[in-house]
Amino acid sequence: MLEAIRYYSTPVDEVNPITKMLIAACLFLTVLLIHDPNHLFHLSLLMLVLLFVLSGVKIRYLLLLVSTVFFFGAISSLYMIFYGDGTTTLVRFGIIHITEESTIRGIHIMMRGIVLSLFGALVVFTTKLTDVFYSLMQQGGLKPKFAYAFMAAIRMVPIIGNEYMSLRRARKVRKPLIHRKYVSGYKGFSTTIITLLSQSIRRAYRLGIAMESKGFDDGPRTYYHRTTFSIRDILFVVIIILVVISAFQLGQWYSPFPTRDAR
Repeated sequence: MLEAIRYYSTPVDEVNPITKMLIAACLFLTVLLIHDPNHLFHLSLLMLVLLFVLSGVKIRYLLLLVSTVFFFGAISSLYMIFYGDGTTTLVRFGIIHITEESTIRGIHIMMRGIVLSLFGALVVFTTKLTDVFYSLMQQGGLKPKFAYAFMAAIRMVPIIGNEYMSLRRARKVRKPLIHRKYVSGYKGFSTTIITLLSQSIRRAYRLGIAMESKGFDDGPRTYYHRTTFSIRDILFVVIIILVVISAFQLGQWYSPFPTRDAR
């Protein structure tokens, strides 16, 4: 699905998924410890540039994603803006009290979410789900029975979705012959769930038989598709570190917010 919305591949595609997850965890802690909104402002802009350059996704999809991230980020900041504390009043209307301090705190919270969302989108666009589990097995030591169970479960989700749509279409065709209570309401919901569960149980049983017939067990394995750490991992780590340092330097050079501490 992701391949359909991408223009080109980037070097980030070859970065080990474990490296991306570790960077995401470190970036999360870094963002939580940044209390200067000026630094977060520049970090948000730099993450936006990284997403457009390194994701390889078509521009119209990126614009849709970015607008959605900013929209929900703005909504998440409204509570702090409308009802936060502060001394410099901007607007007062009933229980709504907007101050300069509360506005900066709300924007600060919004930018935290934007930074993490943009980096998360970059990771999602440049990482195959199967590579994540292969990396966890080969470099992370995850047992194959758990990794393949998760992969099989995820592969089943679109199949179950297609079966649900087929079941709905079949019921619409046969609607004049079926009692209304079996089409909608609790009865219709329960019969749909039971049908999907029974089909999933049969499919899981067949999958288990197929894996046993191929000699699948939880012992040592060889892999046709291997994931490794490479120079690209180091370069990606260096790029993220440079982005964070650049955000701090730019925050010192240009400060769009009058405060250095939004706590």
